[in-house]
Amino acid sequence: MHDYADGKSLVCAIFYNDTLVGNISFNSIDYDLKRVDIGYWLSANYQGKGIVSKCVTKLITMAFTDLNMEKVQISAALNNQPSRQVCERLGFKLEGVITRAEKVNGRVLDHAIYGLSRADWR
Repeated sequence: MHDYADGKSLVCAIFYNDTLVGNISFNSIDYDLKRVDIGYWLSANYQGKGIVSKCVTKLITMAFTDLNMEKVQISAALNNQPSRQVCERLGFKLEGVITRAEKVNGRVLDHAIYGLSRADWR
């Protein structure tokens, strides 16, 4: 809540046909670097419908037009192909892999880091 109040993050609910199905966020907003980091989660029952792609597209537009950012970044678990495909479909470039980036349910995960610059934005 403090980061939101300070303009350093933004978390939004994702609704599909009046049902709460996930969330999407600017996990961080860095005005000095002019970069935002996007994160998202969607219920398995609603995946494959283009919902996340549409939501990420909206946040990209907000980042470049409303917030005047120069870069949007997304970190996805290395083995999370659906999340990685969202990045690739929207024109993000794989910039590298961070090993041992996160622990989820007792498993240590590596992350693929994707970036989209204002210059490369469609």
